[in-house]
Amino acid sequence: MKAKILFLVLILSSLSSITAVNARLNSDDSVLINYIDKHKTNQLKLLEDLVNINSGTGNRRGVEKVGERFRIELDDLGFKTQWVNLPASMKHAGSLVATHSGPGKKILIIGHLDTVFPSHSPFQSFTLSPDHLSATGPGVIDDKGGLVTILYALKALNQAGKLKYANLTVVLTGDEEQAEKPTSISRKALTEAAQGSDIALGFEFSLTENQLVTGRRGLSEWYLSSSGKSGHSSKIFQAASGDGAIYETARVLNSFRTVLSNIPGLTLNPGIILGGQTVKEDTQQNTGNASGQKTIIAAQTLVHGDLRFLSDEQKCMVEQKMREITMSALPLTSSQLIFNNIMPAMSEKNENRQLLAEFSDISVALGGSSLQAVSAAERGGADISYIAQYVSASLDGLGPWGKGAHSQSETLEVKSLPEVTKRAAIFINHYLN
Repeated sequence: MKAKILFLVLILSSLSSITAVNARLNSDDSVLINYIDKHKTNQLKLLEDLVNINSGTGNRRGVEKVGERFRIELDDLGFKTQWVNLPASMKHAGSLVATHSGPGKKILIIGHLDTVFPSHSPFQSFTLSPDHLSATGPGVIDDKGGLVTILYALKALNQAGKLKYANLTVVLTGDEEQAEKPTSISRKALTEAAQGSDIALGFEFSLTENQLVTGRRGLSEWYLSSSGKSGHSSKIFQAASGDGAIYETARVLNSFRTVLSNIPGLTLNPGIILGGQTVKEDTQQNTGNASGQKTIIAAQTLVHGDLRFLSDEQKCMVEQKMREITMSALPLTSSQLIFNNIMPAMSEKNENRQLLAEFSDISVALGGSSLQAVSAAERGGADISYIAQYVSASLDGLGPWGKGAHSQSETLEVKSLPEVTKRAAIFINHYLN
């Protein structure tokens, strides 16, 4: 008898929990859900059309063509749209900025128009699998899947009569995959939009159906240059000749590895190394030249690497340790470091996790999985990283899930597209009310 009573208590407790979750969905949400379900074929067709437009970062016209397609859609929804072009000296497309003024809290929505696949790539077209469960194509998840998620969430809100009250800014950048430098210019439109917003939502793809991004690592680059005394190789290690630039660089790099390789969330990679009598790197072409002879002690070396970090505090700490390591030079050698900031970290904070919890409740209410935060170390930087410091909370990975991003096997799980669109539309509806 006690066992039966306990069983009934557990059942009632479960029903109460389910009712509480389902109570988060209201009649407006039902309109959103029905609209998205009814138009999921249209949404997938738009994705196909966009994927079939090459918009590799270097293909400015292609990027702008995707943006113009979106601009028409956003204009029809009542947004005020504009292209924010980059200076003529910059080769990439600018950003499409769309604003919808309304009362109350303001949401910044972020996506990007470009892909990593240039116009000469053999990977150019959208292909739907015979069972219609998956689709492949350049940008099908990164980030054209995110773009159509944004658009159909807004369309659903408009159908429900909720968009007219919304305070939203949409920024679609033209070169997320390879941002023009300096980013203070190429990300100016995004930064300005963030400074007037309460929260930011990024529609990069998700790795799985139950993960979102509450933090991303930042990125910087470093140059290590070492010098030594040139001379005949038979005299190396002697007091008058010293150890040469290459041995000095080897010392520094090995010390970086032994001292810094076990710091959680940190990676430190020397991507290219040049050594000899003369060295020169072409950073635009990712090539380098070195000249010398095996019988001459190396006079110069150059290493170009990247640094990925969880926070600005971690970055500053690591840079200081790297500088300290270079100061203990081998005989008759010296080393210098130069650091260039590329992308700040999207630091983990409680407010981001609160947004995650709200999306998770919506996912469960829709019959999906509860959502977890993916480790920041598993996701690189993205546009949201540039502006996370300006908003009270931010969340990324809100686009559809799939696999193979940045490869010719980039694949979308088709069922994820309406699901993430519902999540986004319902969240926006709740947040703005």
